[in-house]
Amino acid sequence: MSERSEFWGRHLAAIDAEGLSTSAYAQREGLAVASLYWWRRRLQADKPQRLVTRGGGGFVPVTVASPAHVSGRAVVVAGGVRVELDRLPNPEWLAALSGALARGVR
Repeated sequence: MSERSEFWGRHLAAIDAEGLSTSAYAQREGLAVASLYWWRRRLQADKPQRLVTRGGGGFVPVTVASPAHVSGRAVVVAGGVRVELDRLPNPEWLAALSGALARGVR
């Protein structure tokens, strides 16, 4: 690590340790905020990335609940009536239902 990297690395470590905002630390130390952010990105990019896994392989058990009601098909016909069916009906039957609803027959 170069002298410059160490210099900025110490400042970034101090920011983390003190819990100050980057701008407050920069103002107190007489440093440019933009330089601190630039060095933070640069030093992070130089670090090797590690995957963190927990326990046995990173899998967790999941329980999937079945939905309360699942309809196979839903058709909205005349008058905004929603008809839910397990499968689509005969087109002639659907046309007759739609026509009857349009005429006001219930």
